Amino acid sequence: MSSSILTNASAMTALRVLESTNQDLAKTQNRIATGLKVSNAKDNASFWAVSTTMKADVNTLKAIGDNLSLADNSLGVARNGAEQITKLIDTIKSKTTAAQEGSIDKAALQADISAALDQIAEITKSANFNGVKLLEEATDVSLLSSIGREGSNVDASYISFRSQDLSFSAGGGLESIGSLSVLDRGESLLSSATDGVAEQDMGPLQAQSWSIDADKFTFDTDNSDNDFQLVYSTGAATSDTSVTTFANATDGNDLASIMAASADVLSASWDAETGLSVNMANGYDYSAMTAITGAGITAALDNSTVYTAKAGQELTFNYTDEDGVARTLTHTLSQNITADQEGAQALVNELNGNSDFSALFNVRYDTTDSELKISAKDRDTDVTVTGWSGATFADPGEAVKFDAATFTFDTDASDNDFVLTYRDASGSTASTAIGNVDSDNLSAAATTLQGASFIKSASWDAENGLTIAFEADHSFENLALATSASASVTLDGGTAAVTTPDDTGIAVEQKQEMSFQDAPLRLGEEIAFNYSVNGTNKEVVFRVTGNDTATGTRLDEQDNPNRIVLALDAREVTFSGTTGENIASEIETALAPANLPSSFGLTSGAPAAGTNVQFAVDGDKITLTTAANGFDTLSTATTPATDYDALLDNIEEAMQTATNAASQLGSAQGRIDIQQDFISALTDSLEEGIGTLVDANMNEESARLQALQVQQQLGIQALSIANQAPQQLLSLFR
Repeated sequence: MSSSILTNASAMTALRVLESTNQDLAKTQNRIATGLKVSNAKDNASFWAVSTTMKADVNTLKAIGDNLSLADNSLGVARNGAEQITKLIDTIKSKTTAAQEGSIDKAALQADISAALDQIAEITKSANFNGVKLLEEATDVSLLSSIGREGSNVDASYISFRSQDLSFSAGGGLESIGSLSVLDRGESLLSSATDGVAEQDMGPLQAQSWSIDADKFTFDTDNSDNDFQLVYSTGAATSDTSVTTFANATDGNDLASIMAASADVLSASWDAETGLSVNMANGYDYSAMTAITGAGITAALDNSTVYTAKAGQELTFNYTDEDGVARTLTHTLSQNITADQEGAQALVNELNGNSDFSALFNVRYDTTDSELKISAKDRDTDVTVTGWSGATFADPGEAVKFDAATFTFDTDASDNDFVLTYRDASGSTASTAIGNVDSDNLSAAATTLQGASFIKSASWDAENGLTIAFEADHSFENLALATSASASVTLDGGTAAVTTPDDTGIAVEQKQEMSFQDAPLRLGEEIAFNYSVNGTNKEVVFRVTGNDTATGTRLDEQDNPNRIVLALDAREVTFSGTTGENIASEIETALAPANLPSSFGLTSGAPAAGTNVQFAVDGDKITLTTAANGFDTLSTATTPATDYDALLDNIEEAMQTATNAASQLGSAQGRIDIQQDFISALTDSLEEGIGTLVDANMNEESARLQALQVQQQLGIQALSIANQAPQQLLSLFR
């Protein structure tokens, strides 16, 4: 090979080899540093393009996997919730089954059932995924589960499932048990336990017998100065009062003697400890007693506390039990009862606080009319109050009735003369004439009697006869022909017969209030009003009827003149938004005169003794009221019975719904689990494929690195040797 000082061919060759080696070494070092043999499109355009697309798919699949994992967790919560709901429904079923035992505490069972229902509601609210309520709404849900590629086209795959509705809302899967109650249907239909129970008017706290403690009196030693004045009521009106003065009493005993001698006082006594006790005559009621004031008069009386009864006195309540057996409950007062509103309320609190009394009755004080009211405890207490007596109560007046057939009238009205004999509050016998009666009835006479001070109400009806209800503490003795009566006038078949009344009773008003709740009725359910008019039992039944049957349509066979069945249009009272006012309004419509024969004696007009019971509607409340005659009575309203078979059917349906929901959610969760496994495997495969395309073989690259490093060293040495050749040539010229 020729030598030249201008061109060093060997060095140039060595340099090219060294540069090539350095380039290969740089590539190898880059592969080792990055782990990639294709790190950009320059390295391998086709491999880089394929791997980049595959990496994008891997990233998408990983995002899908994360989303599936979240969905899997959410579905797991929902599935577990549905499974828990099935267990709670099973608990409700066992409680409902137990409630059919008569002696069990239904209120306690209902509390457990209500708690389980509340827990179900909480569970349904907690299961949510990406804004979708998995247990509160039934909607279709789609989850991106995978992607597929065909050329430049990408196809997405989805897993679809349906969320479940286990809510209690209208149309919800568990709607049938949302308001489930094992309490009597009436208790869930009416707003309180006492609704539908007849309430009797006991009248005001009695003030006929009263007492004032001894220490309230101050007597002067000058007898002429001990003068007292008594104010008392003589009639129903507050203005009907009279005043009597008792003068020159030497002391308490003398005052009692002076008072007892008065025609206005039945009896009076004095005790140094208990003071003055007075029993008014003629049913008069205490209003006030004061010491007469004036010059030189020093007698005094503190009348701020007047008692109508003292601790230790007994009260009695007469009733018939569920078997119709007459019974009496006796209560001994534990406190003194004052003759005022505070005393009345104290009496109410004591009676209702007594376990024996409160197990049977409920008593209240109505401040509107200042009267005591008594009723059975509730609809489940099958007792009928028949009477009461004791120091705090005015004895109810007697009520009597004579059949219309008892009387024979003369056509000459002036000859139809009768005499009514009775006993007043003092026990004295008195009589009143009933003269010049119309030739065919006693209606005018009944009207006249109605205005008498000793008569609470009186009525005549051609079918039911004569009914007379006496005021408190008055009683019937007899009704007979007057001596002036025509020979053709008869009473009970004899011209001078003393007639025994057909019946006696408590001359009190009865009232019954029913407030309906905002809850729908069910098809076929019945509500019934039970009452009597002048001793005849009546029943008006309201039946929820379908087939577009109009409210008020008569449904019975009309074979019982004292029982009627009227339709309630199901369209008006069974929808989910039914209010108590809707129900009351439909009952009012059903009771229209065109639908209910007058013989049933149930009208919107004022109650008339022996003729009709009044009904009144106010919003969601219906009130039945009798006249105060002792014969028109109310019985507990009948409400639909609890249908345990229907409840258990509803529970079984709810159980099946919850079980299906758990099954469907579990199935969806299983598909997601399978897809998660597939996505994970597919991702691994794609990543492996990407690695095959772009990852460097580290063993190969390491060996190559060592070889290239040796080549680099050799190239450097060769270049060095080649660069020394011109120096050797120049040395020849030295």
